[in-house]
Order: sequence, then C-alpha cells, then structure tokens
Amino acid sequence: MSGRVGLVGLGVMGRAVAARLTAAGVPVVATSRTPATREAAAAAVPGLVVLGEPASVAAAGPALVLTCLPSGVEVASVATQLVAGLPAGRSLLLVDLSTTAPAEAAALHERLRAGGHRVIDAPVSGGPTGASAGTLSIMAGAVEADLREAEPILAHLGTVVHCGPPGSGQVAKACNQLVVASTLVAVAEALTLAARSGADPALVRAALLGGYAASRVLELQGERMLRGDFEGRGKAGLLAKDVGIIRRLAGEAALGTPVLDAAGAIVDRLAARDPDIDHSAVITIIEEMVP
Repeated sequence: MSGRVGLVGLGVMGRAVAARLTAAGVPVVATSRTPATREAAAAAVPGLVVLGEPASVAAAGPALVLTCLPSGVEVASVATQLVAGLPAGRSLLLVDLSTTAPAEAAALHERLRAGGHRVIDAPVSGGPTGASAGTLSIMAGAVEADLREAEPILAHLGTVVHCGPPGSGQVAKACNQLVVASTLVAVAEALTLAARSGADPALVRAALLGGYAASRVLELQGERMLRGDFEGRGKAGLLAKDVGIIRRLAGEAALGTPVLDAAGAIVDRLAARDPDIDHSAVITIIEEMVP
C-alpha cells in the first residue's frame, strides 16, 4: 500500500502512532477532537499534516484511515463523518485501533459494508511505548483480503495476529485487558505486601522479574508504582471502560470471572477518584485498604 494514511485521534496513543508512521516515511494526515490536541500533535510530530475535521481527512484521499479513540460511540460517529467526506467514487478502509465492545465492532462492520466500505477492528496492546518502538501487539478482526491490504501499514506499528472475523479483534483485546487489570492489581498487592513485611519492594520486584511472576505489567507499571509516577499514560478511566466491556462479554458467554470482579472493583474505585490518572495508581487504593 502506498500513499498517505489518515488518522483520527491524537491523544497520547494517537500521537505515538503518528510519530512512528511519519518516522517510517509514511505520509500521515490527521485530526483530533480538540484544537489543543491538534496543536500539540503538530508541534510534537515533524511532518504530520493536521487538519480540522474527520471529513477533511477523508477528503484528502488517504489509502486507509486509522482511528484511535476512547470509545465505540466515538468511532461510529467518526466513521459517519469520514464516509461523508470521501471524494466521489472512493470507498473507506477504516482500521480501528481503539478498544471497543466486540458487538460494536461487528455492527460497524455491517453498517459500513452495506455502503461499500470496509472496517478492520485492530485494537492494540503495548501502549505509547510500544507504538513508538513498533512493538505493539495488534489483534485484528477482519476479512482476510482487507487485512492483507492494511498489513504493510500496520507492520510499522507492531505484530499483527488475525484473530478471526470482524469483532474477533475486540474479543482478543477484552481477554488481554482481563489479564492486564488482574495482573495490575496483583502487582500492587505484591509490592505493598513486600513493603509492609519489612522487605524492600524494589528488590522484591527485581527478584520477581527473574521468575514466573515476570510480566510487562510488573516491569513497567511496577516501576511506576515504586516511583509514584502516575502521569496518565494509561488512564484509569479507560481501563475501567475496558473492565465494563469484559463484564458484558463474560455475561453474554455465561462465564464467571471472580478474579476480574475483584480487580475490576479496585480499578473502578481509582477511576471514580481520578479518571485521568495512570492506572498504575491502583497501588494507592490497595495501600488504603484494611482487611
């Protein structure tokens, strides 16, 4: 695939995606919901072309458009605007990097396909760090031919796994977030337990990283917990939204999720307190809890 790529969503994750693609020589034309976000992205990403509205991105004639947005409602709204802005005779290939409900992704695919357009749900794991390094895990739900067309662009961002038909990528992401949320709270408990038991939690973490307890959550979020660095890279409000998606999906599957239920309650408490704080701040909730 050649030509410019569209991008809607220039938050922390979207900026990292834009920077990775432009650094790889892919021309990107982008927009976001607020002028402040657009201005910040234009200043931070050399070569990025920033426009005002999703329709103007579609009118620029990109080969495909990526979306990196907080919710399925926003993705559906942006998709409508993109279709409205397309030049005559053009169709849309939308690759949604957002985390949404599987049913939302499947419904969007059906709605746009009826108009001659195509959608790939391609949620990602790895955060802005992974996007910047090109090491994201990309979980794709798609028609195979559509994914083949998008893969040369997605390959700049990370490794693509075709999980099945439309909606399947979001099922995979829900499973991913179940593990992430549960592990996040477990790491917070482990580091707090170490400190209250008289051990140095930093040394305990170093020991755990060498054994079966090792994980990216322990490596990255565990370090942030120790530093008290809770700047909103992975916002608590977004993780709480993901927990809600998992709960609904588990309900549809008639599956009990006792570990997620416990961890999700902690995530919900943190998000209610400060939705924009980094989700590693779950350790502050754990530290306050009394048996």
